[in-house]
Amino acid sequence: MNRRNYQPRSETDNRKRYYTLLQVGKDQLGWDDEFYYGIWLPMQGATLKNGKYSASTMSIGQLCQAVEVMKGLGFKVKPAQAKSSRALADDGQSKKIRSLWLEMHNQGIVRDPSEASLANYVKRLTGVEALQWLDTAQASGVIEALKKWQKRVNGPVAQ
Repeated sequence: MNRRNYQPRSETDNRKRYYTLLQVGKDQLGWDDEFYYGIWLPMQGATLKNGKYSASTMSIGQLCQAVEVMKGLGFKVKPAQAKSSRALADDGQSKKIRSLWLEMHNQGIVRDPSEASLANYVKRLTGVEALQWLDTAQASGVIEALKKWQKRVNGPVAQ
């Protein structure tokens, strides 16, 4: 990491992140508002603000500790999923490629069944970044490569 370009998160950014994590944790753990605001937040160091306990009265350290306590109780922090703005290719060859990919995942050949993983595979094979940009010959090549991979792992099909 280049230290000259390192930009630490501001305290405001971290606070917003912790507020979000606390709310997601509250929902994931199935806590109702009465328990969360009336019992749990005060136990974590929250004080009264406008007549109720609020996470905004907690220090950064208290917020961090509260999230860690939730993790200890079973809260799982999941990274945000990137949304793809590109529509899926829906031509026949692309559907066949996707079908083979998912079939191979179900057989344990492909670890990650995601569209992004398939796109990475196609890019390595063809240099083209998306299924919808493949020409007919390239798509046929991907289909044949997937079939050969599947046959190599599964062995010859008994008739």
